[in-house]
Amino acid sequence: MPEKPIEEVKELLNDLKTDINSIKTDIKYIKEYIRKIEIRKQLEEEEQKKIEDEYVKPSNSWFW
Repeated sequence: MPEKPIEEVKELLNDLKTDINSIKTDIKYIKEYIRKIEIRKQLEEEEQKKIEDEYVKPSNSWFW
């Protein structure tokens, strides 16, 4: 016996709800991964700057 149209719509809405929740979870993980990458990049840039600052020391003396 075929389902009533309203039951079919309810079932489709439940499937859609499940899909949306799955997409939300995926987006959450993607955001976390991007944050980790940004933090890693920032740390690398800070480390690079620190290395550059250590090797480049301006001479402020009058002696040659």
